Amino acid sequence: MCELYAIDSKRPVRANAGLAEFFQDSPYHPHGWGLAWSEGTHFQLHKEPLTAIDSNYLACLLDESIRANRLVAHIRNATRGVVSFENCHPFIGRDMTGRRWVIAHNGTILNNGLLTGYDQWIEGQTDSEQVVHFLMDLIDEATQRIGRTLDFGERFVVLSHAMDALSDFNKLNLVIDDGDYTYVHTNTVQHTLFVRQGMSTAYFCTRPLADGEGWKPVPQCRLLAYREGRLVRVGHTHGRSFDDRLYLRILAMEQCREDV
Repeated sequence: MCELYAIDSKRPVRANAGLAEFFQDSPYHPHGWGLAWSEGTHFQLHKEPLTAIDSNYLACLLDESIRANRLVAHIRNATRGVVSFENCHPFIGRDMTGRRWVIAHNGTILNNGLLTGYDQWIEGQTDSEQVVHFLMDLIDEATQRIGRTLDFGERFVVLSHAMDALSDFNKLNLVIDDGDYTYVHTNTVQHTLFVRQGMSTAYFCTRPLADGEGWKPVPQCRLLAYREGRLVRVGHTHGRSFDDRLYLRILAMEQCREDV
């Protein structure tokens, strides 16, 4: 599986220490890294299909001060698709109004009925990139239906319903940044996404980092939205949880059958 790290802050904060610790897990997630951050509204996106700790490019980035009020990072352990630049997260989606969305996914899509046909529109081979296109289509459909640019509340409702639908027998740990708000969602039975909240900064990670205290599990099976480091909206609880341990047992049994 993959790992996620994200920041949502009122003011730019120095991100180097947290990123350095996060990327230390990359030997267990060796199939690529990605990092997008903004000190305002425009995201810089950097990624490579290499193990993060072996990347000279990433080392050079971390040697410089990275200050961000919005940040999304990812290390990949491939379950779908080859090791390539196109399959590295985060992905950038763009809706019909020109809004850019930064999206990273930790999970697996087993029940892919809602994503039928999206494999024709992606640059790589991952189900995660298909999810990005699916979400952009939902945002565009709502925009056309309402007849204007969606406000935050309308965007939140679209995403919340999407999390409900996509969570059916799928692992859906997502960080989504629309340039104004950070949305997070996790639906695993085990705690696989954590948040550390300060006065004006919220940090998110697949596991609690030593860089700071007060990490707590993100509430499961509902969409949460943050702005300037504060939780501003919580969606309905959909109850579609995913058991990582059961999935790993299924994978192990399938591997045994293939080896016979």
